[in-house]
Amino acid sequence: MEPIRVLIADDHNDFRKVVHDFLKRLPNVTVVGEAIDGVDVIEKMERLDPDLVLMDISMPHRNGLEATRIIKERWPATRVVISTMSDSPIYRLQALQAHADDFIPKSALKPQLESMLRSIHQPSTRALSHPPTSF
Repeated sequence: MEPIRVLIADDHNDFRKVVHDFLKRLPNVTVVGEAIDGVDVIEKMERLDPDLVLMDISMPHRNGLEATRIIKERWPATRVVISTMSDSPIYRLQALQAHADDFIPKSALKPQLESMLRSIHQPSTRALSHPPTSF
């Protein structure tokens, strides 16, 4: 089984480091890169070809919602998980409208992300028509 290739997109260095450290301890997960804003994440998509992008909703230069729309248009098989400090229904709706595959509040990120990553290798959850698990 090939490792899941993850790109972390968040404008907060400390958050990226915590998530990176968490992910590198998980089996079958490889962090292929980090992006500091919405423009950077699109540029890195071109080079890194991740299976999953963990996307902050609020970033400079292009927010996570705009970047998600572009990613899902250009790379529809790439899964995008939007994450933010708020668990607001408005953010959940915006993530759904941007075609994100999932929405996970940062307060619940570790347990939900670990569970979601385990499910990615299961064939039934890789289909694009699979409904998001957290909406």
